[in-house]
Amino acid sequence: MRKRLPLIVRELLFLVIVYGILTEIIVLIVVKEWLFYSIGLMTGIILAIGMCIHMHISIEEAIDRGEAGAQKHISKTYALRSTVIFFVAGIIYYFKIGSIISLFIGIMGLKVAAYLQPFTHKYVQKYI
Repeated sequence: MRKRLPLIVRELLFLVIVYGILTEIIVLIVVKEWLFYSIGLMTGIILAIGMCIHMHISIEEAIDRGEAGAQKHISKTYALRSTVIFFVAGIIYYFKIGSIISLFIGIMGLKVAAYLQPFTHKYVQKYI
């Protein structure tokens, strides 16, 4: 049975989703080709959510491996996440499905959430 995600991970996921909603509203208001940019943005948000969960799982697994094993495991999982991002970006670019720029703006939602989490912790924990 899978354990429930820790509060900090749930807060990060919540903030990434809020970021995604706010940036999507901006895309809908500002951009004429909203579908093209929305596909890139939502793909980036989905990748950010997946990265957050994968980082949590990777760190949990690395804790049991000792110092050398943990560093090697973290490096492998980082390389895997990076490869997935570049692969998805390549598909989006090659098939012209969505905007690469909005894809990376969506992925940056995880960074924004990580920076905002300490400030929003006391407010977000009431609702999660």
